[in-house]
Parts: sequence; structure tokens; C-alpha cells
Amino acid sequence: MFNHSLTAAVGPWGVSFSANITSDGTGLGNWTYDQFKTAMTKGLYKGLEGSRPIMPPMPWQEFQNYTDEDLRAIFAYLQSTKPVQNVPPAYIPPDQM
Repeated sequence: MFNHSLTAAVGPWGVSFSANITSDGTGLGNWTYDQFKTAMTKGLYKGLEGSRPIMPPMPWQEFQNYTDEDLRAIFAYLQSTKPVQNVPPAYIPPDQM
């Protein structure tokens, strides 16, 4: 189930919120390509080893078979976007709902 603005999703995983994927520092602006690749191919939050999984509805599994060239192109595009300062709410696990 989504909220009216489609920025939050509720399910058996808890409540997840849309990430800021703009080039702002509150989004992907400070990410390295390696972090982006890890997030998209391993499903790890902020592309950091040892972090929690990326929650639904983000379909990160769909990116696992993308070529390095394709992932680099997506990352370059996202880094070129207009920066929007926005810190989304933190993920809420089901036991904290």
C-alpha cells in the first residue's frame, strides 16, 4: 500500500520511503560509483557493505544484470540532475509500527 503522494510504502517489511535520487548531498550527490553499483546489484542501503537491505518497492534485483556501462550511464545521469535538498524519513521496521 502506498500513501497519496506515492512516497511511502507499507507492507510486511515495514514502512519504506522514497529515496532522494537527485545530485544533492542529501541524495546521491556524495555517493561514489562503487556505492551506487553495490546498491543496485547487491541491494544494500546507500551501497554500504554491512548495511540493511534496500526495502520494497525498490526493484533493485532488476539492476543485477545491467552492464557496468549501463550502470555508469544511469549514475552519470542521476549525478547531472538538479539537486533537491530532501532528507526522507527513516525506514520503519515492522516491529516498530
